Amino acid sequence: MSIVVLANKYKAHHINIIEDKLPSLVYLDTYHSEEILKHNPSLVIVFDEHWCELGNCVGSLKAANVRVLQIMDGILEWRRTWDYSFEGKGINGVINPLNQPALADKIACLGYKDYRILQSWGNVGKCEITGVPRLETLSHFRSDFSHLKSSKRKSILIVTAKTAYFTPAQHATTKQSLLDLKAYFDAQGDYDVVWRLSLGLDKEIGVENKMNDLTGMEIHEILKNVDAVITTPSTTILEAQLLKIPVAILDYHNLPHYVETAWSIYCKEHIDKTMQELFDPPQAKLDYQEFLLSDQVYMNSSSSDRLVTLIEGMLAVDVNSPDMNKSILNNIQHVSNIMHNDIIEYYDKFPVKEKDVQKLQIELAAAKGTISELYKNLVNCRNRIENIPFYKLMCSLRKKLK
Repeated sequence: MSIVVLANKYKAHHINIIEDKLPSLVYLDTYHSEEILKHNPSLVIVFDEHWCELGNCVGSLKAANVRVLQIMDGILEWRRTWDYSFEGKGINGVINPLNQPALADKIACLGYKDYRILQSWGNVGKCEITGVPRLETLSHFRSDFSHLKSSKRKSILIVTAKTAYFTPAQHATTKQSLLDLKAYFDAQGDYDVVWRLSLGLDKEIGVENKMNDLTGMEIHEILKNVDAVITTPSTTILEAQLLKIPVAILDYHNLPHYVETAWSIYCKEHIDKTMQELFDPPQAKLDYQEFLLSDQVYMNSSSSDRLVTLIEGMLAVDVNSPDMNKSILNNIQHVSNIMHNDIIEYYDKFPVKEKDVQKLQIELAAAKGTISELYKNLVNCRNRIENIPFYKLMCSLRKKLK
């Protein structure tokens, strides 16, 4: 029996820190349940459920009586939850609900706030508060870290999330917010600005980029040398708050935020006043930032130990036992029903409306069968294409030209 992690070993930074505390881990960069089941897993760890292939994989694993744990890969974000689609398009015009509810048996939550939100989406009994193991290295600097450097020049980090936008309209809005920031700093001249932008936005606005590593370790080093942070909704908010660095959220989209900050920039007119406060922060806002952090990241005990305890607890419970829906860690017991009683009402275009479980199960089985057949056809087509003379040579040349 083994624990399978659905990620490349070098990308699974959520698990790397606890590898030595777990039984043998198998890393698989695949969504095909047949390949996963060959390893006879007692538990499968995923970091997302959004992609249809991954969601179908989790469903297939559950049907095969395999325990599944979802470890949150970053923060909850409004656009990704409600507006997200691949290149702005749904599948057959439909975007699947994300974690409403989750397919996994358990979700490892960052803190109290996302725990409450995810519970309200129909995940009562699935959510467990673990904290963020990969942020533990930063927490060691909290007690003696000063957010002000010895240098007289002001230093600020400007960040975009790994996926800074999801649609062409969001792309244009995000780009404009960065252009406004660049114009402001170009006019000031007395700031050291570190840009860490994704998706080629650095080239679009004409700045030098400092994004080389997406595991999080690079930005931890950068944060130790700046006085303030401006970021689009991203995990950087939590990292800056953890180091007591004043951080402002950059959001020209003007959307609700599942992760909050004491400072915000919603338009060009907000930039100057926000910059003045970031470098001379009122104590009340610093205290509020600390309050927000305490709600958004669990820090009362070791996150690594809590994650290991959660995994061990899941392994100790029979996969089909009602005990799987009981709390393994010490979680909040009260959950506010803040969402609509029938959450599917949020998705007026979603095709499934009936609550006839048997009918839905039959349709699901048919859908999975269709996917399986399509996958076989895809493999056959791929094999035929690869047997075309000089095909692999042409692919190699194409990669080199890119």
